[in-house]
Amino acid sequence: FYCDQEYDIAGVTITCTGTHYEQTFEQALSNSCNCAFAQIAVMLGQDTMVDYVTRYGFLDKQELSGISTVAGSYPTEFVGDPELAWSGIGQSTDLVCPYTMLRFLCAVANGGELVEPSLILSEDAPKSTPYMEPATADRLKQMMNFNVVDHYNGEENFPGLRLCAKTGTAELGDGNSHAWFVGFLADDKHPYAFVTLIERGGYGLSTAGPIANEVLQWAVENIQPEK
Repeated sequence: FYCDQEYDIAGVTITCTGTHYEQTFEQALSNSCNCAFAQIAVMLGQDTMVDYVTRYGFLDKQELSGISTVAGSYPTEFVGDPELAWSGIGQSTDLVCPYTMLRFLCAVANGGELVEPSLILSEDAPKSTPYMEPATADRLKQMMNFNVVDHYNGEENFPGLRLCAKTGTAELGDGNSHAWFVGFLADDKHPYAFVTLIERGGYGLSTAGPIANEVLQWAVENIQPEK
């Protein structure tokens, strides 16, 4: 995929925060490249995009220990390629509940199998269901670790953590953005998934990233793994 900071789709200019030139899919994910993911969404087509956001539960209300969460949003009716492109980078009418994102991350970390989170652990075996193909989960896991190593300066910003993560900057249309930093530890002794969301916090790595690091460092140091 090619990024020259701008990409034209049917007369509409998609803008990017950087100029990334030629890049692989893995590099585009690490770069959070708007131009690449706009192209990818249009290549896949709206029907395929809707199929996947539906399949992974992003449009549904979920339930956490009996508490109902908010449903998500994605353009399911025909919108044309320019709007589809914006949806592919998380703009347009896209909305996602942090808890829904957490379920997705848990499945990626667990080889494609979703173990439903709960507020309080019980003696009952947690519900486990197939969520995505194991090969897809493993590839996402590798790419999320590449993000940390290649783009997030992992050794300095997240020392000692075997981190797989992705930043997010959700633009609100008024010059402000929600800052996201999501991921999990690829560590059998500390199998923690997380979603950090700072409302109107700006950029994910600089705002949400340090908070996630502080919580994860505490958890690794203070929470003893089950035997």
